[in-house]
This record gives sequence, structure tokens and C-alpha cells, in this order.
Amino acid sequence: MPAVLRLLRLLAAVSCLLVAGVTAAAPGKAQVALVVGIGAYQNAPPLPNPPNDARALAESLKKLGFQVELAVDPDKARLEQAIKRFGDQLQGAKVGLFFYAGHGLQVNGRNFLVPADAKIDNERSLPFAAVDADLVLTQMETSTPVSLIFLDACRDNPFSRSLARSMGTRSSAVGRGLAQIAAGEGSLIVFATQPGNVAEDGQTGHSPFTEALLKNLTAPGLEVRQMLTRVRLQVKEQTNGKQIPWDHSSLTQDYFFMGPTTVIVQPQAAPAAEPKATGVDPMAVQLSLWESVRSSQDPADFEDYLKQYPDGKFAAIARRRLAALKTASLKEREPAPQPTRPTPEIERPPSKTSPAPPPISKPLPQQPTAFEVMMQGTATNMTVGTTAQVQFQLRRTGDGVTAAIRVFPPLFATGVLQGQYREGQCMLQGRMNEGFILKMIGACSPSGFSGQYQAEAPGQVQQGVFRFQSMASN
Repeated sequence: MPAVLRLLRLLAAVSCLLVAGVTAAAPGKAQVALVVGIGAYQNAPPLPNPPNDARALAESLKKLGFQVELAVDPDKARLEQAIKRFGDQLQGAKVGLFFYAGHGLQVNGRNFLVPADAKIDNERSLPFAAVDADLVLTQMETSTPVSLIFLDACRDNPFSRSLARSMGTRSSAVGRGLAQIAAGEGSLIVFATQPGNVAEDGQTGHSPFTEALLKNLTAPGLEVRQMLTRVRLQVKEQTNGKQIPWDHSSLTQDYFFMGPTTVIVQPQAAPAAEPKATGVDPMAVQLSLWESVRSSQDPADFEDYLKQYPDGKFAAIARRRLAALKTASLKEREPAPQPTRPTPEIERPPSKTSPAPPPISKPLPQQPTAFEVMMQGTATNMTVGTTAQVQFQLRRTGDGVTAAIRVFPPLFATGVLQGQYREGQCMLQGRMNEGFILKMIGACSPSGFSGQYQAEAPGQVQQGVFRFQSMASN
């Protein structure tokens, strides 16, 4: 019996050590966010959307793995306490994010966040009634490698107007919207509109800026600055160009809210449709191809686009551009008129008439059945948003086509592809030295090759577009 008791004590001690070890190894917080939305102003007309904006963004960030504190309609004391807790939570975190929706104002180039109980009668009351935005920036820039600040606080507000009236001749110190802020190292500061401009509150339950931010925040494979490009375009379109989001970045590393899409490739017994990478925007692929040909002077480029997108967004423009280029090409090839000269008559001795020789039938021109062309161009990976330089040697013999491809740094990939040529379309597939299978399909000719590709690595599928042009001969 004593031996059994000793064994039980030993097992209990080991269990305690294991539990302690697991607790010590638990991962620390990596991403911390403070989300603030203020609309129930006590001394100004209420704003309906900021609380909605804050709640929706907080939910999205939680799904992305952020530790989030949400503050809706805080007074000055609660807002300052939330900022202090935020600063404490940032210690040891890798990413810090601050979002503010509500009233904000700038005085003498400094930005202030306006809490729900603010009453700003004159310049002296400003530091007691509002919160200096630098208080938040200082907490963030000294704590985390990546600091993201989103300020949807550029609404035209009565606090700015009343403060300007109280300052008399110095009213020019009160600016419209927010003042531009220089981001410290590792920071990205995003404004809902240009510095010195005002933003709309919105009529759809969210401000135009936050609505666009929510739509793009979870887009896979988009680096944060690429994501903001989409946000900027959508806000500009929604506000008819009146509002254009602005940012100032000094990030020293890439940051993704959601990393590149990963697709599990399942083996299939029977042939099936090509696997597709979820999250790849078909319109982004089409737009990338269009941007690569829109300024071209080669009709073949627009023919390539129309073959792939006969009913595409830019099809009508492509057809007009193609017709104009062909018309210009025909005019250039027309020979200049030559002056006619009378042909002198030559006297010939009379001869016996003989039957005229049969007409010689000329063979109809045939489409070339073979070509070999060196090309160079770019390939854009739409899954992760990177572009690489490529050399491509394409050989066609009848309906067969082979190619040698070389992708320059940072990938250092080379490979040999084989496939078929059908009515101006090449379909190629081969293995690369980096261990992935490359499939390419597009319009190919002795002058160029453009289309879409798919790269299959173990457990992953990535998609993109490519465009190669024949290299100029010496």
C-alpha cells in the first residue's frame, strides 16, 4: 500500500509539471485592437453610423484573430481609460490596430478625437474636452512592429465651427477635417478622406469608408496596402469623387489581414474540372490583362483580350481600338500612286496564231504551321499579389507546341512545358524545378503569348495572368 501511495504522489507531481509546462508554452497575444465608435453626442447632433461601423469592424477583426476591445459612445474618461488599457495590452504584441469613427477636429495642425460628452466652447476648453490623437499614436508606435491606425473622423462637425468663432482672428488655426500625420517606423495611418477634407457619414448604415473597408478586410492574399487601393477606388466611386481615402505608410514589412489562399488538392479517379483557387477575383484577372494591353499599338493584343473575354467589361473599347489600329495599318501599307507612262508599241512580225497557254493557278497562302520565338514579359500571381519577370521560348510544329520557361528572382524557377495549338490558342503544361506543376492557356502567336496560368504545388493551387512579347531581333 505505501508503494501505491508513493506512485500516486509521483503521478500527481508529473501532472502538475505538465500543466505548468503547457501554461508557460501558451502563445501570447499577437494582434490587439481598440475599436471606438461615437455617435450619441450630448452637445451636438448625433451621428447614426459610427456605432454601427465600430461594432461591425470589431466582429470582423475578432474573426481574423484579433483581441478586440470595443468602446461605443464613451465619454472622455472612458475613452482615455480604454486607450490606457490598449497601451498595456500592446506590450509584447506583434500587431496593434486602432479604429476610430466619430467627430474629429484639427487645431494648429494637431488632431483631436471628440468623446460623447465633449463641450468645446473655446480654445482653452479643448484639451479638457477632447483627446489628443497623439496619445494613441505614442502608445502604438513604441510597442509593436506593425501599427495600423484607421481614422474615420473627418466629418464636418459643429465643434470646429463653434471653436473657430470663439477664436476670432485666429480662426484659421481650425482646419477642415483632420491634419496629415507623419507615420512613425512600422506604422500605417489611414484617413477616410484627404487631409483637410471632410468625409460623408453615409446613408446605408455605414460610412462609405468603413463600408468599403469591411468589404475588403477579409479578402485573402491582399497585402494591407493593396487592400487600401481597392477601398480607395470603391469610396471614390460611391461618393462621385468627393471623398478619396488617404494613407501615410512607413511599414517595414508586408502585412496581410488574411494570408494567401490555400486550396487542398484532392486526387480524383476520373477527369474533372480544373481546380480553382478560392478567393481569386475573376474581375481582377481581367483587369490585369486589360491594363497590360490598353496602351498597345499592336492589334494582336486586343485580339488576345477579345478571345478570352468576348463579352468582357472592356470588350466594346477593345473592338473600337482594334478597328482603329487595323484601319491605320491598312493606310500605311497602301502604295503611293505612281505617274503612268505610255508604253511604246513594238512592231512584231506576223506569226501564226497559237492557242493561249492555260492560266497558272497560284497556291493559296497557308497559315504557317511552325514557328519558334523568344519572348519576355511578366507573370502576375493573383493569389498573393506578386509579379515576376519571365523569359519564354515557344516552339510550334503543326498542332504541337513546346516551351522553355525561366522565371527570374526571387523565384529562380525553370521548366519545360508541352501542349497543343488550336486556332491561335496554346494550352501548355509541365513541371518546374521548384516542384510545382505549371498550366498555361492563352492566345499565342509569333508576336506574343498572353493568358492565364495555374501553378499547383503540393496542397496548394495559385492562379495568375501572364503577358509575353517577342524579343526585338538585333
